[in-house]
Formats: sequence, C-alpha cells, structure tokens
Amino acid sequence: MDTALITAISKLVEHACASEQNKIGYEIWKYHIKPMVPLAQELAGVQKADEEIVTLAVLLHDLAGIEDFSQRKLHHSFGAQRAREILAGYQYPIDKIELVAQCIFNHRADLNLPKQSPEEYCVADADMLINIVDIPSLFYDSYHQEHLGFAEGKTWRQSTLELYWGHVSMISQAQFLDRFNLVKRLSLGNDREPYSFTSDLERTLADLVKKACLSEKNAYGYGIWENHIAPMVTIANELAQLHSADAEVVRIATLLHDLSSIEDYSKAKEHHIHGAQRARGLLREAGYPVKKTELVAQCILHHRASVLMQKLTAEEQCLADADAVAHMGDLPSLFFVAYDKQGMTFEEGQRWVKQKLERDWQKMSEIAKHRYAEQYAGIMSCFSI
Repeated sequence: MDTALITAISKLVEHACASEQNKIGYEIWKYHIKPMVPLAQELAGVQKADEEIVTLAVLLHDLAGIEDFSQRKLHHSFGAQRAREILAGYQYPIDKIELVAQCIFNHRADLNLPKQSPEEYCVADADMLINIVDIPSLFYDSYHQEHLGFAEGKTWRQSTLELYWGHVSMISQAQFLDRFNLVKRLSLGNDREPYSFTSDLERTLADLVKKACLSEKNAYGYGIWENHIAPMVTIANELAQLHSADAEVVRIATLLHDLSSIEDYSKAKEHHIHGAQRARGLLREAGYPVKKTELVAQCILHHRASVLMQKLTAEEQCLADADAVAHMGDLPSLFFVAYDKQGMTFEEGQRWVKQKLERDWQKMSEIAKHRYAEQYAGIMSCFSI
C-alpha cells in the first residue's frame, strides 16, 4: 500500500471531522471511520480485494456529509465525486480513482445499489459490520437516542442487529458469524436457565426477594431479579463446585446479597453491611444453623468488588466471583444504569462500564478467571473499537 497517501488522506479526513463545520461531531471519526478501516482491511484479505482501494474508500466514504451536512442525504453520490477530486490531486491512477469512487457510490445499504467488485462489497459490508461490533454505541442508541426502556431496548437491539446483518454479504457473514453471535448474546444479557430450588427455605427466601423486587419501593425495578439475582444463583451454584464450597450457603447468600438495598435504597452504599445483618435476622427466624447463618452473613459482607475485604472462606470467594460473573453477563443493565439512570455521555458510560468490569475481573479468584477467561476476553473486545 501507498502508506504516505493513506496517511495524508487520514489526516485530511480527521481534520474535517474535527472542524466546527462538521455537524455530525468528531465521534464519526473516532467511532466509525477509524475503526472501520481495519475491519475493511480484514475483509479485503479474505475476499482478495485491493486493500489500498478499500482503505481509501473507507476513509473517504462519509467525507461529503462531514464537510457539508446539506449533502448528507446524497453523501454517496457527492462523496464519490469528492474522492475523484481529492485523489486526482495526488495524481492517483485514474482506474484506481474510479474504483474508489464506485466503492463510495455503492456503499449505502439502504439504497441496495448493485456491486460489481470485491472492493465494493468490502466497503459496504464494513459499513454495516462496524455498527454491529460497536456494542457500546448500540446500547447508547437504544437507551439515549431512542429513549427506550430496558425491555424495549433489548427488542430494538435485536431487530437492529438483524437489519444490519441482513445487508452484509454471505462471504462476510461467514467471516464474522462468531462475532455477530457474540454481540447478539451480549446485547440480550444473562440467558441462563433459572435454578430450581429444592428446599423449602430456599424457595421461601426466593419468594421473599422476588416480592421485594416487585415492590414500588425497589429503585432498581424487577430487572434486578430477572437479570442479576436469578441468573447469579445458577452461576454461584456452578462455582460452588469449582471452589468445593457449600452450595446451599452460596445459593442463600446469593439470594440475599442485594436485599437490603432493594428494600431500602438509602442503604445501597453500604448494602453489604446492612445485607449481612438482614440475612442474620431472616435465617435465625427460619431456624437455620448458627454456623451456616454466620457463613452466609460473611459472604454478603465481603462480596463487593468495590470494597476491598479479605475473603477467608471458599463460600465468600464464590459469592464475590458469582457477582462479578453475573455483571459480566449483564451488559444491558450496566449500560442502562450508565445512560438512562445516571445520564452519562457516551464516553463516560463506556468508560464506567469497562472500568467496573475490569475491577470485578481483577478481584476474581484464579479459579473463576480460568473458567470465564474466554467470556471476559470476548466482552472486553467490544470495548476496543
């Protein structure tokens, strides 16, 4: 590739994106054009397309609408002509200029224009795929731009992903199928089968927590049961086997670990302390063994990743690990808190969620890290766009 030309065009486009004349904002460079380049180059490598042509077309494909917002609706047409003008100024070969222009003219999925070359398919596919793999933007759009609720956001994200995917060519679909399926799973959140309680005590406690989650006093909404506590019980039960921990103690601690803040949001900042005391009261009243009651209380007291406390038992580490893993699998709730409840900007919310996941991961046991390393790597890859 002509790296000098690529560098020059990159600087030209980034400068246009940073200009006050750009009504779209600098984000179009940072989160769309720049990360779209390696995606398109990856496609070019598999589809035997000219990587230089593809790279230039990606860099220039939105330029017309960036320089003049009034051209946005026909930016493919104006963009093709703008690319011809720019590349002619660099004395780029005429046949290559025309191929770059055709890539830009035919890239829009909504127009479904016929494509004749692998380069055109690479650019058009990359324009769709960048919207698929950029999962923080997908959450931001559903909660902030579309103003959707938690459940409606899930439905919107799934239909939007399918819409984007339907415009991707079959050869690119085969290349990106694993990543598409990963994003679909992450955009839905925890999808584990709920644990089937066998003891009367656990069923009673589960009913109590569900009732608290349904209450109008619960600031988190019923989703904290459906998307966090219920799937976390299944995770905790699995981890208990890995930690050789008392599975019943871990399941009960999981049910009760957030109860105090669900019942009274004013206790949220120290819900680990209030939660431990609440668990002691409930379990004593139920006649649960004293030693196990205290073990449950200690699990709850020490479960928070944001509050550094030494974990002395396998059960305590198990609950802390399960809480972290449940957060990893529940990106919809984390982004909902960031963008809807706390009203963060796109970058603030992205950074907050990422840092929370990193903090949880760092404080997980080596046993849990080994078990969930692949899942964690897949999730964090979504933040590298």
